[in-house]
Amino acid sequence: MTHTPGADAMTDRPGRDPDVLTTAELAAKLGLSPQTVRRMANAGQIPALKTGKDFRYSWQAVREVLRQPHREPGVPTDDPTATGAGFRARRRAQAGADQAD
Repeated sequence: MTHTPGADAMTDRPGRDPDVLTTAELAAKLGLSPQTVRRMANAGQIPALKTGKDFRYSWQAVREVLRQPHREPGVPTDDPTATGAGFRARRRAQAGADQAD
């Protein structure tokens, strides 16, 4: 893991919430590049608050999201409350099959 200059200085400031991290700080904690962290935030893969040109992250919220089980794309979920285009298509297909019977 590489050291990000200034990352330690930011967390040592009195009065600053230690749970709120900059992109550089989160990248250092996760062992990722800052660019990857920004891409994940832009894609909605991790929770982030946009502050001007950059983001701020809650370490606790990011950890909770990253601890969630990973779903493979295209694999149906067992959650009956699932929504979205795939859910609607399955529902329409099931309704069509029921009418054909």
